[in-house]
Parts: sequence; structure tokens; C-alpha cells
Amino acid sequence: MRSIVCRYPNQAELRRVSESADHELAVPEGEIVADGEWVLAIVEVGKGPPALRRATAAAARAVVHGGGLAFLLFEPRDWSRLAELAKLQGTQAPDDVSPTTDRSPSSRRGRASSLPKQLVAAPPNARVLLVDDDEGIRDVVGAMLEAVGLVVSSVASGEQAQDKLAIDTFQLVVLDWTLPGIGGLELCREIRKNERSREVPTLFLTANASSKDVVAAFAAGADDYVVKPFRAPELGARIFGLLRRTRAAAT
Repeated sequence: MRSIVCRYPNQAELRRVSESADHELAVPEGEIVADGEWVLAIVEVGKGPPALRRATAAAARAVVHGGGLAFLLFEPRDWSRLAELAKLQGTQAPDDVSPTTDRSPSSRRGRASSLPKQLVAAPPNARVLLVDDDEGIRDVVGAMLEAVGLVVSSVASGEQAQDKLAIDTFQLVVLDWTLPGIGGLELCREIRKNERSREVPTLFLTANASSKDVVAAFAAGADDYVVKPFRAPELGARIFGLLRRTRAAAT
């Protein structure tokens, strides 16, 4: 699933659009979608440095009307999250993690304070390898984890992940199903076969939601499975549960 960023200069503009539309947002200029295509829509509000913006993400289905007009259609639950984003006051971010790329210490502290409490209790300095060819997802998840003290290395392919695992030690691997070259499923199998990495927990973070895919992932050696679009509390709880398990096994 590819991502599309819908940017709005301020909350008033997003509120105007959300109140006048029926669960739809216009596809940004320059983006081309196919009718019925599912995408990860990242809705970003604000101007200036990334740390000052707010964002949320949700799956949306592309709808192409006559004349080439294209829209992203959201489920009611996800549409309500966009409405909440449009009405937020102050500087606190929503539970969905903003895809900010500002990773300074002060920015990390600011994002951590806005995350759910269960995310802030992360084992400090644990190393996480994030494998996803979508830069937006890497930014979203990486920023969330770094904000609570985890050390994140991000790569865009299975081959790059293998290179990292060969020279570095990680306490967790978070990987997508669909990757260029070596796919996520094969990468998971290779992690389990390799003596250096076979004890490292793996979590699939993917848009593949069928029960067949979930079964295949666990058969390949995965420890957990989270479907995109994700919510920060759920993803955080899953990740930190695996990290706690790793820490307990090492003591």
C-alpha cells in the first residue's frame, strides 16, 4: 500500500473541507490514483518545521468520478479521526503519530509527552530495525519509537536489512510484507535461520489483512502482526511487549 500526503495549511481549512464533504478528501494535485485503489492517507495540518505540524493516517479508497475528479473515501471511524484533528487545540498531538522528521532531543521529548502513557515506559536504548520501503511509514514509526528512547535503524529493503543484521545487534525487527527484492516473508524466514538473529523478535507491520497472510507470517517465524493503518497505542503495546520478552529472556 502506497502513501499519499494531504496537506492543509491550518485546522480551519481542514475543518471547512471535512464539514462540507461526505467522508471524502480530494486527491492532492499531482497524485494519480486508480479507481478502487487503497492507499495510506497521511493528513497533515500546519506550516513551518515538521515538529510544529499535526498529522494522522488512515486507509482510504480512491474514487475517480467523471471528468477525472479523484477523491479519497474514508470509513466513518477514520473520518471521525480527521474531524478530531481539525478541532484539536493547543500543541498536543493526537494518538496517531505525526510523521515528523525532526529528531532533535527537544523534539523527541515533546513527542513523547503527547504519546499514550503505555508508550513512554519503553525499555531505554533498545535497538529496533525498521524495514519498510515507504519513507512516510519509516518516518512515522521511527519518530514514535525514538521519541520514547529507542534506537531506530531504518532501511528500505530486505537486502539492506540483511546487511544490518550481519553487523549490528537488534532487540526487535519491524518489517513490511511487501518489499523490493527479498520480500518480508522471506526475510522473516532468513532471520529465523541465521544463528546471529534467530532469537530476535519480529513484528509484521503491513496492509495485508487476510487470515491467510497472518497464518503465513507466523509460520515463517513472526512473533506478532499489526495491520496498517495502525494506532499508536496498539503498535506501542505490541512493540514494548516484545521488547520486555527479549529483556526477560536475557536475564
